[in-house]
Amino acid sequence: MNWLVIVILFLPLFGGIVSFLSKENTGLIASISTFFTFLLAISLLLSNTSFLVLLEWLPGYDLSIKIDSVALLLISLVALISTLVNVFSIEYMRSDLGKNRYFAKLGFFTFSMIGLLLADHLILMFVFWELVGFASYLLIGFWYGKEWVPQSARLAFIVNRLADVGFLAGILILNEGNLSISQFQETWLFLPSLLISIGAFGKSAQLPFSGWLTKAMVGPTPVSALIHAATMVAAGVYLLFRIAPYLHADALIIIALIGTATALYGGISALMQHDIKKVLAYSTISQLGYMILGVGVGAPEASIFHLFTHAFFKAGLFLGAGSIIHFMHKMNVEDEQDMRSMGGLRKYMPWTYRSFLVCALALAGIPFLSGFMSKEGIVIAAWEWASINGTWAYLVPDIALITAFLTALYVGRMVLLVFWGKSRFETKVDVPLENSQFKLPLGILAAGSLWVFYNINPLAHGSWLDSIWGVSEGHADELTTLIVTFLSLLLAFTGLILAYSFFKPDSNYEKSYGVKSRDRFAAILNGFYLTEFYHIFGRGVEKAAEATFQIDREFIERSLNLFAIAGVVVSKVIALIDRFFIDGPINLLAYLSGFVGKLLASISSRDLQTQLAWLLLGIILILSLILIF
Repeated sequence: MNWLVIVILFLPLFGGIVSFLSKENTGLIASISTFFTFLLAISLLLSNTSFLVLLEWLPGYDLSIKIDSVALLLISLVALISTLVNVFSIEYMRSDLGKNRYFAKLGFFTFSMIGLLLADHLILMFVFWELVGFASYLLIGFWYGKEWVPQSARLAFIVNRLADVGFLAGILILNEGNLSISQFQETWLFLPSLLISIGAFGKSAQLPFSGWLTKAMVGPTPVSALIHAATMVAAGVYLLFRIAPYLHADALIIIALIGTATALYGGISALMQHDIKKVLAYSTISQLGYMILGVGVGAPEASIFHLFTHAFFKAGLFLGAGSIIHFMHKMNVEDEQDMRSMGGLRKYMPWTYRSFLVCALALAGIPFLSGFMSKEGIVIAAWEWASINGTWAYLVPDIALITAFLTALYVGRMVLLVFWGKSRFETKVDVPLENSQFKLPLGILAAGSLWVFYNINPLAHGSWLDSIWGVSEGHADELTTLIVTFLSLLLAFTGLILAYSFFKPDSNYEKSYGVKSRDRFAAILNGFYLTEFYHIFGRGVEKAAEATFQIDREFIERSLNLFAIAGVVVSKVIALIDRFFIDGPINLLAYLSGFVGKLLASISSRDLQTQLAWLLLGIILILSLILIF
C-alpha cells in the first residue's frame, strides 16, 4: 500500500511541475493530476481502506503516516476543491504571463495540504504544516509586482510563524517518547495542550491572529477560494480534531472562548465591508470561530462536519466573487472588487447569481442547505456544554446564535448590493455575459451545498458522514435540539428580513451606496485595527531591538573593551614584574654561578703535580684556620 501513499501525495506536485515546464495547457495538466488524486482517494474511501505506514527518520525513531476514513474523505475534498480551482483558473489566469508559475504553486500547495492530512506523527505534521504556510506565502504574493502585495504576504507569513512557535514548543514539551497521534493514551498537561492549540489558532485565523487572513486577499481570487475552503485555514481545525481527545480540560475552555470571540469578531467586521473579498474573508474567520468553538465544547465531530460543508459553499462564494471581478474587469471598472461599483449584476450574470445565492444561503444557515445542518450541530453542542459548566458558559451558545443573526445580515446585504438594484457602473451590455468555463465549478460547488448529499431530513444536524467522524448515538437532547433549531432559524430569517429592509433596491441606503464617503464605522471596517496593532507591536519590537542595540554598543561593548584594555595593562605589568623581580635575581644567580665556575675552572690544571700542590695548599689553609680559631 505504500505506493498508494506516494501517488496520492505526489501526483498534484507532479502535475504542478509539469505545468510549470510545459508551454501550453498548463491548467489542464494541473486539473487532471488533482482530479486523479480525487478519484484515487474516493476509491480508497469506498473500499474502507485503512493502514499505517512507518518511515524511519532516525535509528529507532519512526515517523508515521496514517490512512483512514477521515483522512481519505478530507483528501478527497481538498483534491476536488483544488481541481475546481484549477479549472476555474484556466480562464481566470489565461492572460497572466506567470500562469505556469501559478499552477506550479497550486500543485505545491495541494501536495503540502495532502501531506498534512496524511501525517500521523506530530513532527511530520509540523513539517507539512510549515510547507502549507510557505506555499500560501508564495500564492498570496503571486502578483509581487504590486507594492502592497509582498507586504501582505510577509504579514501573513510572519503572523503564522509566530503562532507556529507555540506549536513547536508544545511538541518539544511532549517529546518524551512516541509522538504519533494514534498512539497517545493519556490526557496532555495544560501547557502543551495550550501551546499546540496556539499553532491551530494561527493557521485558522483565530484571535489575536485573525488579521492576516484579510491581507491574504491580495492574491488571485481562485487562490482565496483554495485557502479559505478546504485547505490552509482548515488545517488548524483538523489538527484540533485529531488531538481533541488528549487536550486538557482547561485548554478546551480557552479554545471554546477563543472560538466564540472570533466568530463574533468576524461577523461584526464582515457587516461593514465594501470589498466583496473582505466580506468573505471575515466570514471565513467567523465560521472558523464556530469550528474552533465546537472543538472546545467537546464536539469535534460537529466542527469537522462544518469544515466539510463550509468548503463547498465558501469555495463557491469565492469563485463566484472571482467571476464577478472578472466581469467587472471586462467592464473596465476601476475598483473591480468594491461592491459600491457593482449592483444589478444578476441581469448580466444569471448563472453566477444563482450559484452564489445558493452558497450564500447555505452560509446564512437556511434549511435545505448544508450550512444549516452543520452549524446547528455546533450550537446544540455548545448549549449542552453550557448546561454542564454553569451560567457563565451560556455566553458561548448565546454569542454563537447572535453570530448566526449577523451572518444572515451581512449575507443578505452582500447579495442585494451586488446583484440587485441598478448598476453602479457604466455598461453597454444588454444581454447576459458570463464565461462558460466558470459555470462548471460554480455549479458543482452550489450542488455540494444542498442538503440532499448529507441527509434525507433537511432539518437534521447530522449526516451519513457521522460514522466517519465517530459521532455517538443520542448525542443531543431532543428538547435542546428543538430550542436551538427554533432560535437559530428565527435569528437567521430575521437577519435576512432586516437585510432586505435596509438594503433592498431603491432603499435610501442602496441609492446612496455608490457615493464613496467617509465611513462612520471605520473601526469595524478596518477589522478593529487588528493589523494596525500588528504594525504597532512590530514597531515596538523594532524600537526595543534598537534600544537593545544601543545598550549593547554604548554600555556592554564599551565595558567589555575597557575590561579587555585593563586586562592587557595588568598582563604587561605582571610581565614586567616577572622579568625584573623574578627572572632578574634568578638570572643573576645563574650568571654568578657561571662566573665562579669559569674562574675556578681557569685555575685548575690537568698536571698531577700541580693538583697535589693545590691540595697541599688547601690543607695548610684549613689547618691554619683551625689552629687560629
